[in-house]
Amino acid sequence: MNQTGVVAWLAVKELWISFRLLALLTAYVGVGALVALVPAPGPTALARLAVGLAVATIVGAGIAAGSLGAERALGRAGWLVTRSITRGTLLVGWFIALAGISLVGLAAAVSLGWLAASTVASPLEPGPFAIVVVGVAATSLAAVAIGLLLGSLMGPMRATVAAIAVGLVVGAAAFALLPATIVPLTALSELQALDRPVAAGVQGAGIGLAITAVALVLARVALGRVDL
Repeated sequence: MNQTGVVAWLAVKELWISFRLLALLTAYVGVGALVALVPAPGPTALARLAVGLAVATIVGAGIAAGSLGAERALGRAGWLVTRSITRGTLLVGWFIALAGISLVGLAAAVSLGWLAASTVASPLEPGPFAIVVVGVAATSLAAVAIGLLLGSLMGPMRATVAAIAVGLVVGAAAFALLPATIVPLTALSELQALDRPVAAGVQGAGIGLAITAVALVLARVALGRVDL
């Protein structure tokens, strides 16, 4: 196993011990379960799913920020770096761990959401739904990357609060001001009314991955300038 894999495994183990892994999975899976258990017409179910996933994404950002902040504050990050683990490897390992858990939870949530929203009276086409979900997944990755950026700069509590605050402000602004064609969660909530859902999903995925890349680069620069 290479160094990145070792760090990712240690990150998953730490998330499990601290119950953050359970909290992150519950945030996503709970959304899907709630949508599936509370009957509603297709459009309403999709809207509930989108809002719930937005909340879960913000929770993911907060957990990412607090986790890396705690690793720095407790000295575990510094201990790994003194044992030939580079700061970039540390960052990538934590991103892989958190992103993987988030995507597993997202997959479970959207599967349950699909079952709830797709009915005989209001069928949901799988192709457009899947593409929009890819955009939602990219948004989830961007949230994790932003959380890690904040965790690279602040202590665990401050980083968690900052990540949640940023998520709430950006999420509210995106839902209220931006078109569904560039906000995957909005596209998901309005899926059955969109003229070009595939284009919306692809464009949203591209924006999400671009934000992820920028946030990870900034996080790597930040980690290079702070004490571990």
